[in-house]
Amino acid sequence: MLNFNFLTPEILILAQEEGAKSSLQSLIIIPIMLVAMYFLVILPNKKEEKKRKEMITNLQKGDNVVTNSGLHGKIVEFKDNNETVVLSVAANTNVTFETSAILKKKA
Repeated sequence: MLNFNFLTPEILILAQEEGAKSSLQSLIIIPIMLVAMYFLVILPNKKEEKKRKEMITNLQKGDNVVTNSGLHGKIVEFKDNNETVVLSVAANTNVTFETSAILKKKA
């Protein structure tokens, strides 16, 4: 059987103080991690999304583009207030995509 007679009130108080210090440290670390996550993950994604939206707004007929699915094509026309785009992918073959499906503009 275990004997816990060595646990005097002084030792218990010290253990409680140590627990309070570690919980305070945990409360300080959480906001620091959230700020780091914002600068390492969220902010770069916002910048990339802004650049992509700007690229999509500047698309014109005749631009060569790549879609999210990897399809390469040339813009033939825009439809539905630029919500959809018609791409020419081969001779006499046109495919309609949502404008948001365009990943990048080829040089």
